[in-house]
Formats: sequence, C-alpha cells, structure tokens
Amino acid sequence: MEQYSDFAIKTCNEFKKVQEKFVETYDLNSYTEYFYDEETSLITFKKPQAELNFEYIPIGSYSNSTRTWLWSWNNKELVHNNKLKTLLVKKFGEKYKYSELTEGYFDADEFIGWELTSITFDLIEAIGSYRIVNEHNLEIYFLITDKIENNFVEELKKINKSKTEKLIECEKHGKSRNAFICQHLNEKEKTGFEESFESEIGMYLEEDEDLSAWCNKCEERRNKDDGWNDENMQIAKIKLVCENCYFGIKEFNKK
Repeated sequence: MEQYSDFAIKTCNEFKKVQEKFVETYDLNSYTEYFYDEETSLITFKKPQAELNFEYIPIGSYSNSTRTWLWSWNNKELVHNNKLKTLLVKKFGEKYKYSELTEGYFDADEFIGWELTSITFDLIEAIGSYRIVNEHNLEIYFLITDKIENNFVEELKKINKSKTEKLIECEKHGKSRNAFICQHLNEKEKTGFEESFESEIGMYLEEDEDLSAWCNKCEERRNKDDGWNDENMQIAKIKLVCENCYFGIKEFNKK
C-alpha cells in the first residue's frame, strides 16, 4: 500500500500543472473582485466589462489561528447541498487508512489546504480550484466543477436556492438534503436495503426526485401487493431522515 506522504506529494505535483492551466485559461488573476454564494454554490469573478461564473464544491477550511483543518462534510454550519460529495474522499481514506482523509477535524500546518484540495481533485471530477481568505484569517478551499454561462446564472441560482430551502436540520449532521426510509431501517440490525433508484452520496437529484429506501420485508409486501398502497404504507411507516443518515444506513446494510 502506498504511504500517504508519497501519495500526497504525487497528487500535489499533478494537480499543480492542472491548476496553473486552469488559472491561465480563464485569466483569473486579472479579475479584481469575487463573490461566492453558499445557497447556490456559485462563485463569481468580476472585472470591468467581464464576468465569470463557476459552480463549486466546498472542500474544507484551514484556520490560521488554531492551525486546524475542518472538512466540509464535518462542518454542520455549511448549507451547501453538494458538500457531501467530499465524503467520497473520506471513503477513499477509509479504504487506504489515510487518517488525514477520514478525520473531520484535526491539527495541521499551512500546507494542508492545497494538499487536500489536490487529493479531492484527484477523486472528484472538476476543472480547478480556488482559495479565499476571509476576515477571520480562515482559508476556505473550493473545488471548481463547472463554468456556468452568464445567461444561465439566474436560472441556476433559482434551482440551487430552491434545493437549499428544502434542506433539513439533523442533530447529528447539521443541514442536509432530506431522504425517506421505512421504520425498519437502521444502523444496528441488517434488514436489507431496497431503493427507488440506485443512488450515490452527493448525486444530482431532479426537482421531483427524493432518496427513498425500505427493508426486505417491506419489499416483499410491496411486490405481493403489486406496488405501494395504504395498507403496506402503514406497515412501512416511512420517516424523514437526512441524506447523511440515509447513506450511513445504506453502507451498514450493504456490508
């Protein structure tokens, strides 16, 4: 198994070339202003007579005052509906036992931000990255996933804002997208896991799509009745959970 330090160095070297090309392609250094919107996951760069818009995923933040790193998936304050995509990095870290990718909050040095950005880029499809430093000397790292044409920005803002407004508050995970499960699903007893469609963490959902799952016994009854009805729905007693809880239950049942 490759040591974490070797893996990180190799990934950083590869990412450096990509990032330099990204900055050069869009001439980012020529822009004098930037704005990012947490509700819509859009970052905008402006200069006289020009504007650039990108969709982004929040990766995490490095505090210069406490010298600590906080992954976005572990940040309950973030309302981004796509922050859980970074759990793919955590899953990779669990597979190879890289603690830097699995611990949600840990002591670190000033180089950790770009290091983890490079690794995230290696695992999640994107075109580049960006770092901002706020008034609290907090470095916030973004993975830039798509360039958004200016004439589509307002429409995308409405779509993303609508999704953000539907986020629920989970005591364990903070704000997250909702999901639905039958009363029998949990992380203590394996009951099987049947879904309305195959899902993955952080996936794009259409306006009318919801993550939903039920146990094997509910599936047997549903098949016997040729679909859901009032009677078997009463047995299932579908309940609301957050997306993070949903995938935790799915992973537990699929092991």
